Amino acid sequence: MVIFWNLELGIWNLINMDIRQSEEYAFFTKSLGWEVKKINGINIFIKKIPVLGSIVKIQRTEKVPFEEIEKVAKKFRAFQIILEPAFKIDPEDLKKYKYKPLSSPFIPTKTIIKDVKKEEKEILSSFSKNKKRDVLYAQKNGLLVKEGTLKDFLTLKREYLLKKFILPLGINKETKLLFEAFRDKAKAVITYKKDSPEPLAGAIILFCEKTAYYWQAAATDKGKKLLAPTLVVWEAIKLAKKEGCLFFDFEGIYDERFPQNRSWQGFTRFKRGFRGEEVIFPAPYVKTKLRITS
Repeated sequence: MVIFWNLELGIWNLINMDIRQSEEYAFFTKSLGWEVKKINGINIFIKKIPVLGSIVKIQRTEKVPFEEIEKVAKKFRAFQIILEPAFKIDPEDLKKYKYKPLSSPFIPTKTIIKDVKKEEKEILSSFSKNKKRDVLYAQKNGLLVKEGTLKDFLTLKREYLLKKFILPLGINKETKLLFEAFRDKAKAVITYKKDSPEPLAGAIILFCEKTAYYWQAAATDKGKKLLAPTLVVWEAIKLAKKEGCLFFDFEGIYDERFPQNRSWQGFTRFKRGFRGEEVIFPAPYVKTKLRITS
């Protein structure tokens, strides 16, 4: 559950469940080699590590069942337990169970959530002046956006990563497993130039509990010049409305508490142009106990 203040409407908004607590995400994580135990309705993720034991992760939960986590940790001989909660944890509990701040989070600790219940015209008008202009510019450039194929998105993603001198190792397998886990709750939104099969920009949108998640994105240099990524987001928001969503989660922006992620500042500026409410999650915690298992 996530509760945030909607400044535009002057009301509190509530998202019942974060995507990481969904059955689909649990299935996806299992396909990556993790075990998932559901205790008191909470997904607990366990990764067995030869010799050392295991890593246990608990992400975006309303409550943290410390005693149950201790039992799971003992059963799987965990040498590290990671908490990434949705709400603030009582400092006394953290002290009692010997948790310390984690220096580098595994999932975004800050995001933008946009209310998409209004009519499309009103949503578009809520964008920044520059972002509204960019949508119109992209449309005038003759760009088309449609639900694309996984193959098209992977083509974009590989090119995007190679431009950043990152080898796209495992990206095909992981993305395919993601689509298999979410099935009809995963869509690829792709932008093309008219009369050309070449994808210019795209995004993977996941759907969970009336919220659309801007999960992954990629674009070619040509696509960026034509402002294709902006059009992708706008069409993804319209798709979210069509799917009955109430919110659009941009799934991560730069958090000043973790300056090592300064590379996020560029796409943070991009996402802020669509407006929305910035949501800050508590910093993560870790409990580490190295052990040698026989």
